[in-house]
Amino acid sequence: MAVGNNPPKILLVEDNTSLSENISDLLKINNYEVTGIFESAEDVQQNIVESRPDLALIDIKLKGEKNGIELAKEIKREFQIPIVFITSASGKEIISKVQHIHPEGFIVKPFTKESLITTIELAIANFKTEKQPDTESSLAAQPAIQEELFIRENGWLKKIRVDEILWIKAEGAYSHIYVNGKQYTLRNTAKEILSKLKEEQFFRVHKSYIVNLNKIDAFNSSLIKINGSEIPIGRSYYKELSYMVNTINHS
Repeated sequence: MAVGNNPPKILLVEDNTSLSENISDLLKINNYEVTGIFESAEDVQQNIVESRPDLALIDIKLKGEKNGIELAKEIKREFQIPIVFITSASGKEIISKVQHIHPEGFIVKPFTKESLITTIELAIANFKTEKQPDTESSLAAQPAIQEELFIRENGWLKKIRVDEILWIKAEGAYSHIYVNGKQYTLRNTAKEILSKLKEEQFFRVHKSYIVNLNKIDAFNSSLIKINGSEIPIGRSYYKELSYMVNTINHS
């Protein structure tokens, strides 16, 4: 993927020397330019000023006084470039720590060459789309966590109430939101949409599905029933789903 006629430029901040060298080699093989490799937050901003990278790839845990989250927050404030975090953790805990930064992606260790390149490509493409929205459906830029969302549809910003969302289906870089019998297809990942929704109300029950817990009519260990439709439950999600639903019912 090239930006214009030039290869995309990546800034890499990773304190594991062996890993950073491997990542750098993979990027170069796949026609990316690495503008700099840093083990800590020092001098990173100066590199951005001088080299103008298209994306910053940052490990959450870094040497020095600043961790990757603090560095990413500064970069987001000072520069208009997408952020992809490298992390050895996954799940709700890490999402809650970084959702205020709105990173464009995550790469969880250990990762494959395919997941590295795909995540970076999607992050750059989605960032460009968000900066220059077109007439295709997309999630309008707005603060995280709110009662209503404005969805760009056919040149209009249409308001939908978050409470009326039944479920969300992920499909690569796109997502389908189901509201009152209608489907909206957005050029946003499910992770991006989930970051704008209430954590206690919306829950991922499958790698491809997020449901509104308040809309569940019935469920068992493999299926959820919502408004006459059946949503699959991933095996690893059932226990936490049961806990979440019971928490709501007994609050």
